[in-house]
Amino acid sequence: MKILLTLPNTGLGTTDFLRSGNIVHDPSLDGAPSEDVLAALDRHGAAALVTSQPPDEAALRRRTDARGPVFLARVPAAAPGRTADLEAVAAALARCERHFALSRPLTGTAPPPASGDGPREVVLIGAGVVNLVTALYLTEAGYRVTVLDRSPAPGSAAWEAYGCTHAGDDARMFTFTEMDSYNNQDFHGGPPDWFRRPVEENGWLARDAWTLSPEEHAWIDEFERVPSWLARSYNDDIFALTAEAGRAWDLLRRSRPELFENVVLADDILRVYEDPAHLESALARHRAIGAVLRELPPAEAARDCAALAGPMRDGGLAGGFFVPGFTLNVHKFADRAVTWLTDRGVRFHWNTAVQGVRRAASGALTGFDCPVPLPPDAHVVASPGVYGSELLRGTPCEGRIHGVLGGWIRISNRATGLRNSLKVGRRGHVTEDANVTVGLDADGQEILIVGSGYGYTGTGTKPDERQLAAVRHGIADTIERLFPDRAGLRASSRGGDNYAFKYCIRPWTATSLGLHHVEEGPGRGLYVVNGGHNTGGFAQAPAIARAVLATLRGEEHPMHRLYHPERFTAFTAPAGPRPPAARAPQPLASRT
Repeated sequence: MKILLTLPNTGLGTTDFLRSGNIVHDPSLDGAPSEDVLAALDRHGAAALVTSQPPDEAALRRRTDARGPVFLARVPAAAPGRTADLEAVAAALARCERHFALSRPLTGTAPPPASGDGPREVVLIGAGVVNLVTALYLTEAGYRVTVLDRSPAPGSAAWEAYGCTHAGDDARMFTFTEMDSYNNQDFHGGPPDWFRRPVEENGWLARDAWTLSPEEHAWIDEFERVPSWLARSYNDDIFALTAEAGRAWDLLRRSRPELFENVVLADDILRVYEDPAHLESALARHRAIGAVLRELPPAEAARDCAALAGPMRDGGLAGGFFVPGFTLNVHKFADRAVTWLTDRGVRFHWNTAVQGVRRAASGALTGFDCPVPLPPDAHVVASPGVYGSELLRGTPCEGRIHGVLGGWIRISNRATGLRNSLKVGRRGHVTEDANVTVGLDADGQEILIVGSGYGYTGTGTKPDERQLAAVRHGIADTIERLFPDRAGLRASSRGGDNYAFKYCIRPWTATSLGLHHVEEGPGRGLYVVNGGHNTGGFAQAPAIARAVLATLRGEEHPMHRLYHPERFTAFTAPAGPRPPAARAPQPLASRT
């Protein structure tokens, strides 16, 4: 989608607003005759106009009748000698992009009719927490569900045998900012170079740079190409979907309390920061979405949170604030979910890898390479994580999910006595963001699970040992800074609890948006792919489940278009034939 921007005195030279390459800035056209502006739209192949002086309505109507509609976004003109408000320019560009995103046809073909006569069998590929929550929703909606997973039954093998949910430690967190945009959001900033610097140099690259493939370089290039105004817009959409998930988590906790028994639920998250400026910017960000419960200056924190009294008193922490959210021990939750689902007739097949999809020369899906025969008319829903790239072949999701590792270390909570889980911000540190989750081991011993780190592994799964060690040392340093007087950790009777350090590899996208794709399956069912949720798969799991359920029912959900796998590439692509007009749903607004 090309956008023609005519605003003069925008100060664009100090921003990255034009980085995406599909915005034409011609300030000479602001206030020019309508026919000149409309001719420029045609000359540049632009489908949107951002201006302070819209063309004459009659001329615009004639142009629309002849050439198709133009999306118009008006920004008030700047006072003489002053630059236009960049916030207003960014908002206008975001309206253009979101209109384009919400108007594009969905991937795949039309879903089955909403009358309920579509297939009632669903096969879920992957037994991570996203698909387990999806299975809960589908089962309650009356679908017959089968779950296939490439790994052994949880807890029956070493952690290296599993995907993200079961390989990572027993800790997950919901907050309203848990899934986030990691692209540059500073109007005057440059593209983050995290993926080009190794972890040991405070970057996010966990591989030797010379081993990166052209596909991996392209993924990093795309991450850096997202301009700040678009990253902010994406972030609004991500936060809005997380807000939906938050309401759904609340409802699930009330309606199915048995799923949350003995999973070490801890409500309200304390966010703490080393740097005062970092604290203030985080406070402002959370106030903007209504996600601050209580501010906690250092003196109050030292009094009310004994576990952090030392770092608060000696200036190691600048303060913090409580935000709504919760943590739980995800392995315990997953075990309860599997039991609940099995009791209701859901069939689980462990050690069952779906090797790929089969397609005709036309690209149409004809089947799945699976050792278990699938019902011929079943819907198939894949949550591929990082290891399921073969399931994405021939879809617009192909090549969009790459791996970014995170690591964990356990310590005892006996002497510490922490009751609220933490978010820890250490600007400029190797492990800048850390989660500290309260938990219990297999023997009921109180533990803290400290997780942190970003390490890009790309399409591979093996990180460089030096970079892995840098993540481990970074987490250990955070532990030493926060809990210098911790007690020793006693061994657990469950072998899987006893480790010095472990990691999992999370599915990321270059745009920070998740993916939702739908196409016709080999029978009457649909093939649905969802994934690439960065750090927010658990947090958004109920919203993802609701989006899948809506797809199977033939209903619309905002995620279908907002997480369209080609949202960024289609928007920045050269102008071409316009897609058929579609009714654009209203933009989704954050309600947190």
